[in-house]
Amino acid sequence: MTPSQPSSSRRHYTPARSASRSVAPLATPLAAAGLLLSTAAGASAQEPSSQPAAGASVSGSATVQTEAVTVSPPQAEAAPPSNSLTSLDAKLDIGLGLRTEFVFDPDEPEPDDAPVYAVNYDLRPYISGQVNRYIKFEGNLDSEATNNLRVLDAVLKFEFSEYANIWVGHFLPPSDRANLSGPYYRNTWSGTDGVNAYPAEFAGRDSGLAYWGQYAGGVVKWQLGFFNMGGGGTPDPRFAGRVVVNLFDPEPGYYNSSTYYGTKEILAFGAAIQHEPAPQGADDDAANTMWNLDALWEKNFTGVGTLDVEGAFYGFNGHDQGTSFFLLGSFLFPEQVGIGQFQPVLQLQRAQWGEGEQFVATVPPLPPGTDASLLSIDAGLQYIINGHNARLAATLRYNSLSVGDADDVTDTVIVLGAQIQAF
Repeated sequence: MTPSQPSSSRRHYTPARSASRSVAPLATPLAAAGLLLSTAAGASAQEPSSQPAAGASVSGSATVQTEAVTVSPPQAEAAPPSNSLTSLDAKLDIGLGLRTEFVFDPDEPEPDDAPVYAVNYDLRPYISGQVNRYIKFEGNLDSEATNNLRVLDAVLKFEFSEYANIWVGHFLPPSDRANLSGPYYRNTWSGTDGVNAYPAEFAGRDSGLAYWGQYAGGVVKWQLGFFNMGGGGTPDPRFAGRVVVNLFDPEPGYYNSSTYYGTKEILAFGAAIQHEPAPQGADDDAANTMWNLDALWEKNFTGVGTLDVEGAFYGFNGHDQGTSFFLLGSFLFPEQVGIGQFQPVLQLQRAQWGEGEQFVATVPPLPPGTDASLLSIDAGLQYIINGHNARLAATLRYNSLSVGDADDVTDTVIVLGAQIQAF
């Protein structure tokens, strides 16, 4: 459901190269001229015969003392101080993300009851840059297998310091770590769609504005914003907030990843909350409060491998949507086989809702009044070639939906996927 972090988010900018003009070619001949004049003056003082005589009757000599002459290169006028808020330092970065997958469902539920084959893709052109060091922008597109090209991100960023940053436009609201990692920066091929019921316009994004900051390069991060203001807007936008504490290495920036493939030591705890006021004229019971707690532990055991453990617990019962959680574990082997490293991954997702509750994460949503639960297990093996920029994945997903007293509806799917990113 979520982006690219890209990356940015994970967005990286290349500092502009500057050329400096050396003054040595100018200083050298001027210094030589100064030395020559100084030497000539010294010679006149030592040899009186070189000085003109006052008259024929004058006997003796006169000694003329002169100071050494030094010639210095002209001093350039000091440039007036520039206003960094208005000075131009334009940069533009262009990139591309592509995910493709082959899906094999060996036994569709009845009445079809037949194998299903499908090829899906997700293409994301990335555009980001800055006008100067304080004013930046990001505009990413998304095209899925339906061949629809949509605006994924359209953000104007005012970033003044670690503590004061304002984003305005269409982007990911403060929510859980999995959503802020997105499909390109998470640790499994399949996402957490089965347990995440945060509302969004498209791919986890929404229109709004947010203030965010960080302390000590991302040891502590906070995000606050108001969303659901796209189109005609709303008199009561949805509030979204998040805070993250990193006990080991920091995670700078608005976005995050669900794994750093051993390049960081991570122990991070996050909490997010979103609140939708009741629509105009509706009872207060129509308001919706959603929250989650999440954590990530990543440890690189030298010579052994990198262990990742991630989890999140969600409470969506403010709008009678039940509760859910997921737990994920992975291990990246240090040995390089061919051009990459192997990483087995196991993820479990669980959602449960009772009478009168409707869990909107199920597709299609089950009608209210259904006592049901959803279990999803992903067992996969990934081949990490270049971190999040190049990887292959083979995943076996098992889903089981239990509704009331009816028999469980199960489905097993095999997914073969490939992902690349280029900046």
